[in-house]
Amino acid sequence: MEKFCVDVRYSNDVVIFQTQGYINDLGGETIEKRCDDVLQEGYRKFIINFDNSPIINSMGISFLIGVIDRINKAEGSVYFSNLTASNSEVLELMGLTKFAPIFRTEEDAVHHVLGRRDWMRREQ
Repeated sequence: MEKFCVDVRYSNDVVIFQTQGYINDLGGETIEKRCDDVLQEGYRKFIINFDNSPIINSMGISFLIGVIDRINKAEGSVYFSNLTASNSEVLELMGLTKFAPIFRTEEDAVHHVLGRRDWMRREQ
């Protein structure tokens, strides 16, 4: 089984998580840990790109709920992008899209958050 990972990129004051792998309890925990780290750095706007994570199980969803809760408590915002149709439908049915709107692409999400297209710069 491939190891789950989260690549973190920054665009001005927006943090972009690019997930890779199956989002189960370990994947969800990894996202949650990275979220906590980045919140401590002072960032409050998050985009999670699921393009390389076509499978999210119920444990993964429970961790995503925790991530949404942490970001909301920190007075931040979170957006999802590049979800499969079935994952998008599940998150919508669960009501999570009220707290984490879904965008078709990462670029759409970034454009929404920043209001412009000159967004990509890699830092770490």
